[in-house]
Amino acid sequence: MGRGWQGAVMRVLGARDHELTLLSAHDVCTGFRRLRFSSPTLLAEVAPEPAAWVRIWFPDPAHPGREVQRGYTIAEADPETGELDIDVVIHEPAGPASAWATTAVPGATVMAQSYGSEPFVADPAARGLLLVGDPSAVPAVNGILRAVPDVPVELFLEQHHDHERDIPLAPHPSLHVTRVPHSPGALAGSIGSRDWANWQVWAAGESAALRALRALRGRPGGTKANTYLQAYWIRGRAMGRTRDDTSGPVPD
Repeated sequence: MGRGWQGAVMRVLGARDHELTLLSAHDVCTGFRRLRFSSPTLLAEVAPEPAAWVRIWFPDPAHPGREVQRGYTIAEADPETGELDIDVVIHEPAGPASAWATTAVPGATVMAQSYGSEPFVADPAARGLLLVGDPSAVPAVNGILRAVPDVPVELFLEQHHDHERDIPLAPHPSLHVTRVPHSPGALAGSIGSRDWANWQVWAAGESAALRALRALRGRPGGTKANTYLQAYWIRGRAMGRTRDDTSGPVPD
């Protein structure tokens, strides 16, 4: 596929393309699919630290010649072999990433870039760690849980479907999980009833849910360094950039 100006801008910013070759794909549980890739170069550029992510360019099945960029967390990786796992939430209607993940066969390739990733860094002075998300955030949450020391960890997971309870979580000795059925304001309401003074906060997921959590930035002891809120998706809209053979970005 051709490189539109978005690809050129990313190269100017220092993002290099890395080919990912699909080795295998399997459903971890309903609606949650793991893709294992091989890349001879990607893991030499981006370390698979907790919550590290890459930009993957997927072909858009509705627009031949066009690619759509989506950010995905590196779920697990082996730098020695160059193999890495990406977990994809499968949904309907399927977007380009979901469609590719359900139809691609071993040997299929996509291109990835590592620009902009912000790995999680634990705050040693925090009283505990507040994690907030939905299924899209689970790969990053699992990476964080495997890395943080034995401090109190409160995880609030917004749940849209019953089968999302089957998505595996990494073990942690001091983890407490609260599952919040999706409804407007439910996630913020569950979290807002607690005192989070001097806790580290990491939150990712749907844009509107994250906006409702902005008050956490003003908690006692909250700083830019120990507070991370990142929208992974927008309900009813696609997130990401496009590149195609002939033009600049196309509304998704």
